Amino acid sequence: MTGMPAGSSSAKYAHIIDVLQERIARGMYPLGAMLPSEAQLVREFGASRSTVVRALDYLRQRGYLEGVQGKGRLVLGVPTRRRPSPPARTHEALHAPEVGNGTLVGAGRTPASERIAKLLAIPAGQPVIARRRIMHGDEVRWSTLSTVHLPAVAAAGTGFAATDPLREGVLDHLERHRRLAAADVVERMSLRPATAKESTLLTLTPGVSVLAFLLVVRNAAASPLLTVDLVGALPPQGIEELFSLRP
Repeated sequence: MTGMPAGSSSAKYAHIIDVLQERIARGMYPLGAMLPSEAQLVREFGASRSTVVRALDYLRQRGYLEGVQGKGRLVLGVPTRRRPSPPARTHEALHAPEVGNGTLVGAGRTPASERIAKLLAIPAGQPVIARRRIMHGDEVRWSTLSTVHLPAVAAAGTGFAATDPLREGVLDHLERHRRLAAADVVERMSLRPATAKESTLLTLTPGVSVLAFLLVVRNAAASPLLTVDLVGALPPQGIEELFSLRP
């Protein structure tokens, strides 16, 4: 919010916010401390009370401060950056049960290709469990080919290599059986021609363009747990998502 002309109320409003944010981030106003009073800030910044109050209200709305009746404003620290929730297609790929939500095409052990090995941070050729299904149940808006890759060592004690459909989502299954906790998922989207295998499984015209989504599920240390390749024909209406414009 810097770069505004000095002297105007808008510039002072922005300056107050910048300075207070920086002080909180640097620990000059530590977590749990009380912020200087409105009167002190008015004198320090040479601003009107209404400008100071407006700046403080902005910081409160963003999670830096909390008002305490009769005392002033409590410092909450730098708010944790809120990450958006995964879109429906990602949630379905990770959490929709295989039973009732598609057809299992195959599951089993295979050497990791260079691409999959790089994504999973393992040596090329190391065994992985590949699990492929066509998703077309009530949870999925269009037929999608899903291929999950999981290091074989991480699949021990799970049903990932079984040829029977799972009664839960692949991520739920992994977390429950291996007591692992996923922290986030990286999604990459591309548009490319369908492979011969994809065209056959999805009943597509050979070479037609498909939407490809790569999901990399990671733990709190940003280490990959599993990958999911999602491939589907581009819906006639395109992809529509709804996002909030307010925090």
